[in-house]
Amino acid sequence: MPQVPVSLPRRIRAVVFDLDDTLVESTVDFAKFKRLVIQRIGTYGDDSSFYSPNETIVKIIARFEDRMRNRGINENEMRTILADLDRIMDGVELERVSETTAINGAVELLGYLRKKGIRIGVLTRGCEEYALTALEITGMQTLVDKVECRNSNTKAKPDPDSYLNLVRILGVPKEETIFVGDHPIDAQCAANAGVPFIAVRTGDVPEEDLRDAGSVEIFPDVKHMISWFEKHLID
Repeated sequence: MPQVPVSLPRRIRAVVFDLDDTLVESTVDFAKFKRLVIQRIGTYGDDSSFYSPNETIVKIIARFEDRMRNRGINENEMRTILADLDRIMDGVELERVSETTAINGAVELLGYLRKKGIRIGVLTRGCEEYALTALEITGMQTLVDKVECRNSNTKAKPDPDSYLNLVRILGVPKEETIFVGDHPIDAQCAANAGVPFIAVRTGDVPEEDLRDAGSVEIFPDVKHMISWFEKHLID
């Protein structure tokens, strides 16, 4: 069932962006990322055949947590195990971060929004070191007000906790924010937070899937959003 889009706010005061394949060309080997996580899951006594590298890491981790809790693993032990999986993911993310490049028009768009006084956040399931390094290498770190990462003290997207925490720090009501990303996980996070989602096609998700996920608008890349913002921002 297609997701019903959330209407745009009358006034946009903050824009939250996904990172990989939205603002930067991802250098992360996600196949290796998921393969290593599944292998490590097997060392905790779970059956790794219940997991597939063709699934998103979100589904893999969520299923693992459910299965471990059903076995009676307490929360302290669960946090330790998840931190171990985080370290594996961190390592893969950082392997090629030095090769990161900006998506077409990303620096231009962020610069435009800054000049308009719009607060800018980045919400990613990547680790903090990866996100900050990628933004620095591409010249965008000084254009971003706040980054919320996987290893922050909030639940990662698609849970709305991380988005809501980010906009709270930005000092803007969620009703005056929008989320821009390239993946249905981003769209689900926006829906869970009750904010509109705008999609870009710089990832590997078909346009039809992005539309079904509840996108208000879909653009080829973030550069094409500049003229759209010129029409929708109120001075």
